[in-house]
Amino acid sequence: MSLKSPSPASRQTDKVPVWQKIFYGAGSGSYQLSGEGVKGLANPIYNITLGLSPSLVGLVLMIARIFDAFTDPLIGRWSDNARTRWGRRRPFIFVGSFLTAGAFVLIWMVPESWAGQTQKLFLYYLVSMLVFYFCATIQVVPYHTLGLEMTADYHERTVISGYKMVFSFTFSLLLPWVFRFAQADAFSGNTMAGMRFLSFIMAGVIIVGGILPALFVREPYYRLAKDQEKVPFWKSARLTLQNTSFLILTAVILTSSLGPSMVGALGPYIIYYEMYGGDTKAGAELAAIGSNLFSIAAIICTPLLTAWSRKTGKVAMLKLLVWLGLIGSLLSFVLFSRTHPYLVLVYYLLQAPAAAGFWTLTTSMKADICDDDELRNGTRREGMFGAVGGWIGKTALSVTFLISGVILEATGFRVELKGNQAPETLLWMRILFAVIPAISSAAALYFLSKYTLSHARMDEIRRELEARRSTI
Repeated sequence: MSLKSPSPASRQTDKVPVWQKIFYGAGSGSYQLSGEGVKGLANPIYNITLGLSPSLVGLVLMIARIFDAFTDPLIGRWSDNARTRWGRRRPFIFVGSFLTAGAFVLIWMVPESWAGQTQKLFLYYLVSMLVFYFCATIQVVPYHTLGLEMTADYHERTVISGYKMVFSFTFSLLLPWVFRFAQADAFSGNTMAGMRFLSFIMAGVIIVGGILPALFVREPYYRLAKDQEKVPFWKSARLTLQNTSFLILTAVILTSSLGPSMVGALGPYIIYYEMYGGDTKAGAELAAIGSNLFSIAAIICTPLLTAWSRKTGKVAMLKLLVWLGLIGSLLSFVLFSRTHPYLVLVYYLLQAPAAAGFWTLTTSMKADICDDDELRNGTRREGMFGAVGGWIGKTALSVTFLISGVILEATGFRVELKGNQAPETLLWMRILFAVIPAISSAAALYFLSKYTLSHARMDEIRRELEARRSTI
């Protein structure tokens, strides 16, 4: 069966009002700021500023993500089986937004006098990260699940996912500047004082963005779900893992993410120490400009890619984007240049459409899988699909946080050497940063060739579902 299919006009009743898409998208920006913030600031604050070794920073991130992975299915099932006057997802999102903001601030409240004291730093960082990820799960699992049930239309799902990605990249414009602003003269050289001040501002944005979908987005599938039998946890997990399309898509997401997650932390270090000789202020400024350029390009690309996918189909478009990411990774070896530092901006531009389109399309495809599951098993279990997918991904990717720290140390990097790192250390950073993500992209392309839920098949599934129960 061909994966390329015609694109008939969506039913008017399937259209989600623009204002709901905007409020839903804001929720993604909220978690992008907190979730990517704790990862992106881990090494700049806990390694470069406080002196905790990269391997221990990676170990904390790994343990916290494994813990996060195991709480996902619990919250997913809880929200699937919730029956409240406000729906299944919205109460969790509302409360979770406040909890996540508070936990985010807590991470950076570590006493600066503990700098260099490994045991105290490690324990504080570990406990605060465990608290953060538990709070974030309460917000994020129901939030992502809500997006899977806003419409029954094949293409409208991609549009909604596009709004989500636009807000993710919009909110993330702030992130690359946080470390640079924390070093501003206004804080008299006290980076931790700057980080704590900025964390309160970020927490306010996390709350505002987080509560908007809880207050204003409808749950159209709740009409069906509220009367269905509550599915026991282990039965729900078993049914989820029996869905072949779900397993294939999860493999695509996992393999494409493994490489960047293993070596993504090397990028800023290459800029700081290879391109700027240890000048973290100048390096952080260029890294921030590149990241902002990436986000702006992604925002511009997202609606274009969403429209293009109506013509090519989701799978064909996704293959093209994975290829683009693979090529961009290999080119990073020459684009991260000491003699021409601004060439690095080309790397950020190449990666932007690949990242924006990848997550837009895979999120939309998860909603299709939920329809396939309803046809097979007769229940709506978006929460468990989102949670089990998250559990698999986070459990596997959590190990890469430790690996990333080990890789950084294995290259020979030593923070106390500052700008005097060995030439072979910097060369290995550049090689690994280019090659490992390219290999993982190639694996993703293999799994993507096995995916079978085409547009034509999804039209068939929808007709069968509506004949069985009703339209949404």
